[in-house]
Amino acid sequence: MMGATMKRPQGTGKGADTPWLSAECALALRPGYEDLHDACHQTADVPLPGSLGLLLMRRCPCACHAPVAGGAR
Repeated sequence: MMGATMKRPQGTGKGADTPWLSAECALALRPGYEDLHDACHQTADVPLPGSLGLLLMRRCPCACHAPVAGGAR
């Protein structure tokens, strides 16, 4: 397809400096859903098999996944 343009993903309008969150962590920001941070499974980068440096899935940048001194999150 010559001349075809790729559509850019629709953002939230908050700007490029705002990090994305997993679905669970984004919902956990709402009142009453705070416990959903524990349901997030995007705690590590998943590399694309057979590639160098390409990711199949990025880790969620939420602060709840930050390493805790002396143990896991």
